[in-house]
Amino acid sequence: MTVWHDALVKKLLLISCILFLQQSNLAFADFIKGANAYQSGDYATAAKEWELAANEGNSRAQYLLGLMYFHGKGGTRDYKAAFKWLEMAAKQGVARAQLHVGNMYEKGLGIPRDLESANKWYESAASNGIVAAQSLLGIAYYEGINVKQDYEAAFEWLQLAADQGKDSAQFILGLMYYEGKGITRDYKLAFGFFDQAAEQGYAPAQFSLIAKQGDTESQFKMGLMYDNGFNVKRDYSSAIKWYRLAADSGYAPAQNNLGSIYRQGRGVPQDHLAAHKWYRQAANQGFSEAQYNLGSLYKTHEDYVSAHMWWNIAASKGHKDAGLNLDVIEKRMTSEDVHKAQRFARICLAKDYKYCN
Repeated sequence: MTVWHDALVKKLLLISCILFLQQSNLAFADFIKGANAYQSGDYATAAKEWELAANEGNSRAQYLLGLMYFHGKGGTRDYKAAFKWLEMAAKQGVARAQLHVGNMYEKGLGIPRDLESANKWYESAASNGIVAAQSLLGIAYYEGINVKQDYEAAFEWLQLAADQGKDSAQFILGLMYYEGKGITRDYKLAFGFFDQAAEQGYAPAQFSLIAKQGDTESQFKMGLMYDNGFNVKRDYSSAIKWYRLAADSGYAPAQNNLGSIYRQGRGVPQDHLAAHKWYRQAANQGFSEAQYNLGSLYKTHEDYVSAHMWWNIAASKGHKDAGLNLDVIEKRMTSEDVHKAQRFARICLAKDYKYCN
């Protein structure tokens, strides 16, 4: 189990010893027995004693028992049992339990996924001062995740979390200032928040900060984050914007991904000519994934000679799928066409991709 989890539990044990003096002697005794067992590494006894205390209504025992089930401490991870106890604690006002319940609703752990319920519990935790919940709730309002998009509410919660050093909140606040969403555009404040998040090692902020200064790899990574929804809401328009910046500077991975966006019509009308243009630019730089994708595009249009040629080139660069596809496509080709494609591939490579038509 994580060191973080053990440290948190030990801290809560100390706090709970004070809080439980106000509760029933029986429940308190059970809790203390569980605490002693936990600290000695006897997790089975800890769970047994905490369950007795939890059934007596001790909210901290409910919370700690829920954490044990959530992390599989001393046994098999059980999200349903974890949710049962964490929800009981959350309903009694344990703020960190409210955060956990919100997270379980958001991810569908132990219960059906329910973003509306997730936001409800995040708001409870946020109102009780949990910084992570304030950040999550702010992001939900910023992106409109199962709530009406509300930049004013987003700003309020994100500012609270950012002021307490939450990196993800600082990053989104930076975006709001950079893009002028719900607030007056202010590049100085935007970069200030990006700096704060980046100094804490928050990767999206680091990429964003460097990307906005023209670094092509970081621009590509920003595109990748928006394309796949990593740490941000999936947004193909933003993905295309960042990919295009890197692609126009000749960055082959970005050119390849732009080709795939146009080929599949993700956020834009499907356009195989545009896909071909970007794949070809990356392929001409020796980028094997683009060479493979270019072959697949030709196959879609039943140009098997060109498909074979590009897969052959990609396979020579170590692309495994390209090599497998050669065996399949050759069954649809005459021996003359296979030899022609092989000859074209040799010429293309020998002429450094200048004669590959």
